Order: sequence, then structure tokens, then C-alpha cells
Amino acid sequence: MKKTMSIFLAVLTALALIMPAPAEEEPVTDGGMKFESDWAMMNGLIGIVYEEEGYRVLVDLFDQDGNAGVQWEYNCFYNEEEDVLESFSSVKTGYVLDPDTLDITRGECEYEGIDDEDTVTVFALTDDGALIWLDGRENMGADLEFTDIGTFEGVWKNEEEDVYAEIWWQGLYDEGSFFYSVYIARGLEEGYAEFHMDGRYDPETGKLAAAGTADVTIDNGDGTYTRVEDGETCEAFFSDRGDGTILLEADGGIVLEYDILGPES
Repeated sequence: MKKTMSIFLAVLTALALIMPAPAEEEPVTDGGMKFESDWAMMNGLIGIVYEEEGYRVLVDLFDQDGNAGVQWEYNCFYNEEEDVLESFSSVKTGYVLDPDTLDITRGECEYEGIDDEDTVTVFALTDDGALIWLDGRENMGADLEFTDIGTFEGVWKNEEEDVYAEIWWQGLYDEGSFFYSVYIARGLEEGYAEFHMDGRYDPETGKLAAAGTADVTIDNGDGTYTRVEDGETCEAFFSDRGDGTILLEADGGIVLEYDILGPES
């Protein structure tokens, strides 16, 4: 289906395979969990994930003019006294994006290793709920603020209910966009419906609200199909259940599971 939707997720998966594991287990705390989300600015994205030994943070900054970007990945622990995430290891790597094929070519690693007192990177929240990134090696991110966009990007399915959803963030590679694109396909008794929507996340409610249009394809039973475009605006609401699933608020609630294999071909 859409090629652009899985670029960030694919690179995140590839990076996770080469990053060293944290040395000591850091117990999860309620204070640190408020950082676990995706955070965005135009042409920038930060993903923060809690793991058994701390927090893994991926920062991606993309240059539209050069079709190139830089990624930093940090292993962090939560400093309860300062109420921040602090890194204990860092990796920096550049990449180039082919605008025609959307293939990513990674450059050589610029640096990687354990952080000392002079190179610790800090992630903190402002009073307004924005994420601040203070890189300890190059002072990156000093003037940048990232907005909480939730953790909805990816492919989600419920095979029993015959519901398929693709959700991808537009603000990283599409200049001028700062929203989610949402595609939903749902089986009907005599065909299927497709929804094409734009979605925005509300940190206060924890929900992704999407709106757009629907097309219905009807199976005529004779090998032919009739496609009907619905001009009415449709709405869909998603919430993160925190267990690797999201809830589509329809028909009393449909639980969608994350599909690690990504979009269908």
C-alpha cells in the first residue's frame, strides 16, 4: 500500500538490532513513564520506549532540501530527583533518502559509546508539556521543542472483526504536514469499506481523532464490483491501551493488535 508509512519504523527496528543493551536494570517508575511516547516537530521525530533496563530514545532530524537526515539513539535511565531522562550511551548516524524509491542509505557511524559526565544527554518536559532534548556531545536540540503525538504509527489488525488500519506520521518527510494519515479497511457482508482520514492526537484525552471520507466496494456476486464514494465526513477515534494494542471506538470498541510485519504489499 503506502510506501511512506513504514520508513521510520523500519529504521527504528534496524537500529534496535545494533544498539548495545543497557548494563544495569533500571526499575520503571511512574515519573519516567510520562516520557514514553512519540514526540514531533516539523522534520523531527523522537520515539521513547521503556525497556526492562531503562529507556531507549531515537531522535530523527530530516533535511528536506538535501533528502538526508541524522539519527541519534540513546540508552537512558530516569533521574527521579531531577525528573529527567539521562543517557548513559549514545550513537549518531547519518542517512540519505532516495526520493524516488524511498530507500534509505545509512552512512558511517559518527560516534558511539558510553557517556561520561561531560557527554550525558538530557530529555526534560516543559511546564507546557513539550519535550526538550539537550544533547551532551554536540549541544544539539537546545532550541527545539517536540510535541507529544502518542504512539499510533504502524499497522494494526483485528482479523476476527476484519479490520485493518495503517497509521503514519506525516511531519517527518512531508513538508508542511503535521498530522497522522489514517487508512482503515473494514470487511462488510457484501464487500468492504475504505476510510481515508487525517488524524490529530490530543494529549489531554490520550486519543487520536481522525476525520475523512469513505469508499464502499460492493460485491455484485457475479464477479463484478461496484464502488460507491460517500461524500459525507466520517470520524474515527483511537486510544492506546498500553499493551501493544489500540482501541478503535466503533461498535462498542474494536481492539487492534500491532503488526510487526508492517504494511501489506
